[in-house]
Amino acid sequence: MRWWLACGVAAALVAGPAWAAEPLQALSADGRWRVAAEGASVSVFHDGARVKNLAAVPRDGRQAPSAVAAIHAAPARRSFVIAFETLAELWELSIDPQAAPIFDGLVHDYRQGEAIAEPGYLGVRRTRLEQPLRELALDDSGAYVLGRGAADAGAGRPLVLLQLDIRRAIGRFDVSGEPDLAAAQTVRREAGPALRVPDRLGGPTIWVDLRRSALIDGAAATR
Repeated sequence: MRWWLACGVAAALVAGPAWAAEPLQALSADGRWRVAAEGASVSVFHDGARVKNLAAVPRDGRQAPSAVAAIHAAPARRSFVIAFETLAELWELSIDPQAAPIFDGLVHDYRQGEAIAEPGYLGVRRTRLEQPLRELALDDSGAYVLGRGAADAGAGRPLVLLQLDIRRAIGRFDVSGEPDLAAAQTVRREAGPALRVPDRLGGPTIWVDLRRSALIDGAAATR
């Protein structure tokens, strides 16, 4: 009985209550990889051993390190997705040994090898943002990320939809209420996949059409 109680307490410390900020660590599907926030850095562990540590700074290093806001595993992509408190970037860190090389900056011609690439394995693919994102939700494929930014005075809650394959935002929505991204679910529909995001305060559910990068109302959501 004491063992089960200790496990429950440990789980609560890691995950926190459902309404709290996302936990600052995540595990791969097989449990062998762990990515965790450590101050203003991101640490990567494999089978309990640290294999990499990354300062939470932009590529050019011209910004003070940022605290980590959220970390999610993306099992379908064999990667982790990371958001930051003050860094306007979204990171995708791959744990796939066959991951494609990462190209950043201006490139004349990828095919002719004119660009300088970084290894994809344990490398960071950066998606630049207009503002930092504090909460995240991923669809089942892991390719679409819905993030929540800071609200402007008197405005609604800004949600940003990003596509990781092209590394850019494809939609922005100002919504009311308190969208609970931690409880978001992928819904398969004839019209294409959607993210279903409940409201923490019991308000209307938010539906995001991933193919059209648009909000849809509840009546049309199941069609």
